[in-house]
Amino acid sequence: MAKILITHGVPMSGFAMLKPREVICPKPGQAFSQEEMLALLPGCDAVVACGAMNRQRLEACKKARLVVCYGAGYDSIDVAAATELGLPVANIPDSVTETTAQLAMAHMLALTRRVCELDRQIRAQETTGSLFTMGRTMGVLLDGMTLGVVGMGRIGARVAEFGRFIGMRVVYAGRNIKPFSQAGNARRLPLHELLATSDVVTLHCPLTPQNVGMIGAEELALMRPTAFLINTSRGKLVQEAALADALEQGRLAGAALDVFENEPEVSPRLKKLENVILTPHIGSNTLRTRNRMAEQCSERVLDALAGRKPDNLLNPETWKA
Repeated sequence: MAKILITHGVPMSGFAMLKPREVICPKPGQAFSQEEMLALLPGCDAVVACGAMNRQRLEACKKARLVVCYGAGYDSIDVAAATELGLPVANIPDSVTETTAQLAMAHMLALTRRVCELDRQIRAQETTGSLFTMGRTMGVLLDGMTLGVVGMGRIGARVAEFGRFIGMRVVYAGRNIKPFSQAGNARRLPLHELLATSDVVTLHCPLTPQNVGMIGAEELALMRPTAFLINTSRGKLVQEAALADALEQGRLAGAALDVFENEPEVSPRLKKLENVILTPHIGSNTLRTRNRMAEQCSERVLDALAGRKPDNLLNPETWKA
């Protein structure tokens, strides 16, 4: 009977379709240690990777037919090493589109209307009358503003739809021109021009060696002092020290981050700033989404075990039916 290893204790109901095959997973909320992983991997026919899969772990996959990433982003999996080893790797990009886009929307609205900042203030003060003074706690109306989407993929396109719905002009930066069905009436701009003209910049691109630290001091200097930066993609896209500098010096109006450069560590400088929203990488963290992720991972695994080519292979050249 086939064995499937799930590397972390994630919600399991979506994996029910793998029965009666043997499913090996740690307790809820926990992860296998390195030693446990290296002992378990050689006997498994497929792996659901909820965390890092480096070369050592991939080399231990002696009989696995597939490693499937529990999510859309796959930068924690050494795909190049897997390709050298002839090990197919797949991801599940469709599962997290809506939930991550909704979080970006929530960040955008909460940041520009100062929701979290004012919530903290009203809780901290015994007498709150001054907070209700007309004109004191004004936020920003997004209608008529420009939304700059960096990375017009599934999530970026969904955020762009939201921006258009509330009356924002949308521009985007990306390697390729996107079809109208994806980009709508958004205009493609070089990154430097997008940064200089946008009122809100939201990042939705994968982490690659080429774009590590793509938003640094030079890029932030291009942005308007009234502009906002949102990152629900990958923390290493942004140089946090440069971001903290810009915020502390009033060269940027605010930022909202769900991901961090040295995650799970969060910059103490960012924690001190009132005009920053920080959430602990919750883009896909709803039960409905996690169950959908488990179902899509299960579909990829079942296809591989049955000799069918799984969807969303990241290294299709390795597939041998």
